[in-house]
Amino acid sequence: MDGSNIEGRLILELKRRGSITMQEVAEVLGMSKMGAYKHLLKLEGSGLVGRRIVKKSVGRPIHSFYLTDKGKQYFGSADSLVLGNLLEFLKSRGAGGLVSEFLRERYAKLAEEYAELFAGKSLDEKVRLLSELRSREGYMAELRRSGRGFELLEYSCPIFKVASVFGEACHLEAKLFSRVLGVDVENTHRQVDECSVCRFLLKPKT
Repeated sequence: MDGSNIEGRLILELKRRGSITMQEVAEVLGMSKMGAYKHLLKLEGSGLVGRRIVKKSVGRPIHSFYLTDKGKQYFGSADSLVLGNLLEFLKSRGAGGLVSEFLRERYAKLAEEYAELFAGKSLDEKVRLLSELRSREGYMAELRRSGRGFELLEYSCPIFKVASVFGEACHLEAKLFSRVLGVDVENTHRQVDECSVCRFLLKPKT
């Protein structure tokens, strides 16, 4: 496996965990601690990873590594910085309403597409298909059972720049899920709020 693939796996693991130690990296990647440290140093040098010292009750302090804001956008497109600047410009010029209108139309079209794909399926089938669709769209989704409902985790956010400037995008996503699945949706974690993951609780309506 080449270095870029290893580093991509490491960033994904950091997105999942929030932070990680050198020992944990070595275990995840199946290599020595020195090998793990080499990859962490490279990511740190690129500004994708930071570190903090964690004091333990017994023994020496350890280094815990975490994703920087730049690291959180690792799976985004290369032109995301330009997009962010454009969105800020539109908002500052009073043209934010056009972006909001675009977002509402986009999610309305997605709702129609999803509804057609979900027609005749059970809730279990719908949420599994939703998770697959979101992964194909670049959200790196993971689905888990949560009580009577489901937990949808998304480790990448292709619309991070848009949602950072126009928080309405996150609300529209939750509304989309509720509409096409027929469930109550609670968005408990958002990457734009400096969380490592976007988390949606999907609960059957009572």
